[in-house]
Amino acid sequence: MTPDISALLTTCNRQHLLPRVLEGLSRQSLDPARFEVVAIDDGSSDATPQILAAWQEKIPLRIVRQNRAGLAAARNLSIFLARGPILVFLDDDDVPEPDLLAAHLAAHVTHLDLGVAILGRTTLAPEVRRLPLMRHVTEIGDQLFSYGKILPGQVLDYTGFWGGRSSCKRTFLVRYGVFNPDYKFGCEDIELGWRLNRHGLRVVFEPRAHTVMIRALTFDQFCARSYQQGRSQHRFHRMHDDPKVRAYCEIEPAAAAWSRRRFDYAAHLRWTRKLDRLATSRQAAGLPIHRTLQASLDDAYLDAFFLSRAKGIADASFLAAHISSTQGDRAPLPEYQSG
Repeated sequence: MTPDISALLTTCNRQHLLPRVLEGLSRQSLDPARFEVVAIDDGSSDATPQILAAWQEKIPLRIVRQNRAGLAAARNLSIFLARGPILVFLDDDDVPEPDLLAAHLAAHVTHLDLGVAILGRTTLAPEVRRLPLMRHVTEIGDQLFSYGKILPGQVLDYTGFWGGRSSCKRTFLVRYGVFNPDYKFGCEDIELGWRLNRHGLRVVFEPRAHTVMIRALTFDQFCARSYQQGRSQHRFHRMHDDPKVRAYCEIEPAAAAWSRRRFDYAAHLRWTRKLDRLATSRQAAGLPIHRTLQASLDDAYLDAFFLSRAKGIADASFLAAHISSTQGDRAPLPEYQSG
């Protein structure tokens, strides 16, 4: 029997999170006969294969392992393996709420147009949301995701095609394009959305399609993430020479900021790290965070993460201008250094 919807789960070395994600899939209100889960193990070196195998008797799960090739390549493989006409992309640190698949499926029944994708809602688990950094990146700085200004049913452009919380028609992807495997992390979803936009992509927000993020990031992890995002933004704008893409990727503001602030970047990270530790320790002790500390920390976070992206853009731009034509963009980029 062909499933109505395919949940595509790509994962790598998340043995500590996978059981909760898979349990969420086992609690779906949608009849298990109507959905499948396609799990792509992107070369995990931990117990991920054993954990996935143990859940095959509990949910309609197919597992494929590939050599480490990155998120975009893993998602492409899951697209071509999927049997359902509707595809839901899942992250391996988000737990699906019971009505997730039913809500995505119902939204596509309402919006039959081939080019309509559905953006679901992701919230933070209570223990994650309490952390000052995670609150900032989802509610203040919007560096991770933010739903504050989006209304239910609102139609968004390609920038609303967020990987890990979106669904679309399989036929639309197979016909007009899948993820670019050159992207290992960052912008792979927005870049695909840009290409699909010319074929009529529209993204509709459906908050009832709900997942809960259970992974907290540290300050240094988020700086490294921002740096990698900057590298991907540079790649995105070079692939698509358009003013809208250039503006989205912050090329000019990043270049100006990095030229002005590059010599105090490491010092700013050290200062922000101290503020982050102070606020986090007060939160852990059940003490209030003074408004002045909170405001200073939010300002410091904004600068730290933007400068980390700017450094990624600057490093990628420097190499692109100096590497040989035979190497092209295949040359390795420098790794993130926290300073």
